[in-house]
Amino acid sequence: MKIAVLFGGNSSERDVSIASGIQVTKSLKEAGHNVLAVDTFRGVLSDTEVQALLSKGIAPEPPTAHDLRVVKSKT
Repeated sequence: MKIAVLFGGNSSERDVSIASGIQVTKSLKEAGHNVLAVDTFRGVLSDTEVQALLSKGIAPEPPTAHDLRVVKSKT
């Protein structure tokens, strides 16, 4: 089954949303589904980007406006 998982955004809950979305993406892929990971702030993520986020975890503080600008500039 083809499934899109949406997560991220630009709120103070961004990191929690990413962590949850990436875990859902991982579980669905392990179950054999064709999964498209979409950060609603940055766009579609590659498998390499998904793996990098899996290893990163949740930051102790929400992202600042500057952090979000940096993320957006990488897209």
